[in-house]
Amino acid sequence: MANFKYTITDLDSAAVTGQTSIPESQKELVEQFAINQLFAKESNKLEIHVYSLDNQLLKSDQNFTKYTQLLNSAGAGKDGASNIYLDPALDAKDLGYERGDVRLLYNFLDNLYSEAKIASKFFIKEINSDRTELRLLTFELEDERLSEITKELKKNLLDNSYFSDYKLNFQDNKLYSVINIDTLTVDGELSVVVKLGEALPDEFAVNDTLYIENVVSDARYFGVDAEVVGDEIKIPKLKGPNFGIELEADKNNPSEFFNYNELFSYPVTNSFYELRSLYNESGAQLSIDHTKFENFIHFSSAEERIRNFKYKLDLIHSYESSIVAIASSSYSGSGVSGSTEYYENLVKGLVDNFDHYDNFLYFGSGSKSWPKTNTAKPYINRPSSHTSASAFFNELITSASSYDNTNFDLLTNTIPRFIKEDSDNEPYIMFIEMIAQHFDNLWIYFRAVSDKYDTDNRLDFGLSKDLVKEAIESFGIKLFTGNQNTDNVFSQFVGEAIQTGSEVITSMSIATSASFNSGSTAKEHLQPVPKNDYQKEIQKRIYHNLPYLMKTKGTERGLRALLNCYGIPDNILRIKQHGGKIIESTRFFGPEYSTTTGSLEKIRLDNTGSNVSGSTLSLYSSVVDKDKKYTDDLHTVDIGFDISRGSNEFIDATISSSFDIDDWIGDPRDRRDTKYSRLDKESRLVLAGSWNWEDILDEWQNADFDWDDVLVYARSPKGFVRLLNYFDSSLFRTIKQFLPARAKVNTGAVIQSHKLHRSKAAQVSASLTQPEYNVSMSIGSITGSQGGWASSSGSYGYTTNHSHSIVTPLGKVQKNMTTEDPMYNGEFSGSLLISTDGEVGSNNPFLNLAQPNVTFDLTMFNLSLPLPPACVIFLSASMQGNFYNAFSTGSEGDAISGSIQKIYPSSGSLSVGSLHFTHDFDAFEFFTLEAKESYTNTFLGWYKQFPTGSVSNRITTNTELTIYYETEATHGNSYYAVFD
Repeated sequence: MANFKYTITDLDSAAVTGQTSIPESQKELVEQFAINQLFAKESNKLEIHVYSLDNQLLKSDQNFTKYTQLLNSAGAGKDGASNIYLDPALDAKDLGYERGDVRLLYNFLDNLYSEAKIASKFFIKEINSDRTELRLLTFELEDERLSEITKELKKNLLDNSYFSDYKLNFQDNKLYSVINIDTLTVDGELSVVVKLGEALPDEFAVNDTLYIENVVSDARYFGVDAEVVGDEIKIPKLKGPNFGIELEADKNNPSEFFNYNELFSYPVTNSFYELRSLYNESGAQLSIDHTKFENFIHFSSAEERIRNFKYKLDLIHSYESSIVAIASSSYSGSGVSGSTEYYENLVKGLVDNFDHYDNFLYFGSGSKSWPKTNTAKPYINRPSSHTSASAFFNELITSASSYDNTNFDLLTNTIPRFIKEDSDNEPYIMFIEMIAQHFDNLWIYFRAVSDKYDTDNRLDFGLSKDLVKEAIESFGIKLFTGNQNTDNVFSQFVGEAIQTGSEVITSMSIATSASFNSGSTAKEHLQPVPKNDYQKEIQKRIYHNLPYLMKTKGTERGLRALLNCYGIPDNILRIKQHGGKIIESTRFFGPEYSTTTGSLEKIRLDNTGSNVSGSTLSLYSSVVDKDKKYTDDLHTVDIGFDISRGSNEFIDATISSSFDIDDWIGDPRDRRDTKYSRLDKESRLVLAGSWNWEDILDEWQNADFDWDDVLVYARSPKGFVRLLNYFDSSLFRTIKQFLPARAKVNTGAVIQSHKLHRSKAAQVSASLTQPEYNVSMSIGSITGSQGGWASSSGSYGYTTNHSHSIVTPLGKVQKNMTTEDPMYNGEFSGSLLISTDGEVGSNNPFLNLAQPNVTFDLTMFNLSLPLPPACVIFLSASMQGNFYNAFSTGSEGDAISGSIQKIYPSSGSLSVGSLHFTHDFDAFEFFTLEAKESYTNTFLGWYKQFPTGSVSNRITTNTELTIYYETEATHGNSYYAVFD
């Protein structure tokens, strides 16, 4: 399907309406006035007519409705609109002219004999001889209503203050102006008689129908031209990166890549075994308190599980001893019994099948775990033969036996006594114990279903740490992984860095916790914890405080509670809300962040203004704008580590209390500069002593570390940003979810200048140049002559020297022509033709109609009777043109004559006597008469008033005589064609 580009052109409607507009050069001579009319959609109508390019009517719609009234175009207190919206291109398509190349005419009309769009129809009853007066009838109106409306219309026509443009509408854009209207009763029928401004064309006859309507607005004529637009070839392009989009998906920072052999080729330690055991977990780690048997043992025997662990521990120690012995020998075999690989696989098989209680006893640390030889990870378990281990085992067995005796749900209680007492049934009893332990593992998961409602903030209590993230996200809160997972897998899941022996660790960070072994020193008190557990501990805190966080979402105290969940105090990470700064306060730096510490401090009640209760439109009270005491609150919130914080605090403590930023910026003298010179100089003076490192070094001479090295990092932005590695970056992404949507938040490392710095752009300066270029070119020399038609010398020479008078503001003056210019330019005296008679409104149809009536007062008296009261007759006349006579006569006035005829502007009939006619010079500038001689006479010429053969009275001997308006003043208004 072809696409078209439409071009709309505003055209002069005179080409199809027949009404010409006044030329621009003549508009000043005609009185102008504005006509204020409204177009009412309910009562007025809009006609649309489609014309071809040569102004031939193609189609008409007498009641066009596809237009739009503008919202702001309604008349004040009146029905109708002063502006309506037209779309000629769309209208042409709706009418079936999609390809354009048509002209659209819009007529805005109002039926005078109807208050709605259903117009009253008239038909022609009678037409007078000159076809300017019509008598009309209608069957749709009562006589009383018809008379009432016609009387009002006539009154409006005679009222000079009311402009009326009445038309007879024969449809198809055939409109004819009405200059007068009245009613007339003929043979008992009330009819409407109208006077037209011009003769009705012959195509209309009696019984033709019409409507009497008023022109609401000037017709609009538009040209609609269409141009075929080819289909645009769209080449797909890849969009550029959108750096401003917020990524919803969690983005992890991966650790170093390892293959399977590299991942598990570390020295065999308890950390290695613990990591292997974690990888073999098939489900979420439940929060189980292993210090009490009732929390995880329900069907199985506690005593049997402890003895089973001791058996596994003794096997591991035996395998480890064999590995050490083989490693100290020269044996290098593998894959067979007696090799290190063989025993390592045996240890691996045992550790991989540890249950949750075995993991607690073997890898845990505490009074309820198996005794260890050290207090830091990786823990080393004491052999069961050790005194402390033997005492721990006996004490734990006693507690387990006591628990089993009181546990009525023990599965072995279902075995009959005679089976238990038979030693041959030991394998069966062991099988029942294994089944019981299997059901215990299922029981603890069923028991943990209700733990989701236990929002304990401790890591190993309440909801499982492996399920807390899903629980939080079920409430619509998205959690993210921080930057603490880039270390090796041991620190992530076990809580310590690997020890390779030969590798030198240059950078290492270990998460510690004070919830384990309370030793005598700080190093014993702070124990490493897995960074995975660190993140889950924060998530447990968020889950515990989630009701409060959701209730205070978007407030300062809600954000502070979230920061407390991450363990960051207020003096390290501040919440800065911009705006709300007291303008009259000391040290005013503009709309910076306020000193408020809570959301409630943003709510201010100021009763010192001029707020008036009740009606403010009072004679006894005034309303005055309240003073603006605070800067506008902004939507910007800073929750990050500001690199300029130290400088700003130093500026606050050093700058003068009378400082006002308005005194330093906005100086018009700096408009061409790229900086505020005075303010920059002041900031350099203030900050000159803010980084006095020598004083700091003097105070810390006795520090147990190299303070100068620390200052190297603190001085540079690189060192400042490096500090962020020790904070959980997921905090800043989570914060954005607890801020209003319109807030613009700055998180993380906030790199910005100090408060005395102000950016400035130089005012754009413009210059104007007006170049002038001169150029010259050589042209040929041109000469000319009068062509030889007249010789300017000799006895037969001709000359154009003459004198004539011209009209000037001082009157007529004499001008002498002493050159021979007329011979070359052809401007001879008498060759000037008058192209206009000076009448600028000859073609204005309204000008002739608006001529004042010529009134004659005639008084008639009958002298044979006593004088009666006078009878006054009013006669009205209008100018039709100048009256002329033409006669055909013989020489010396005898009867011998030929024939004469008017041939322009219209051809008349031949006459052998006389012609009497009227000519309107406003319509035609001249008229032409022609004399025709016959075989019985000879034409002598055209003469003025006295028909004599005298040459002095003769006008011309040509058979054609052309009469101009100014000719009448010379020759009169009677002309004689004389024949011999």
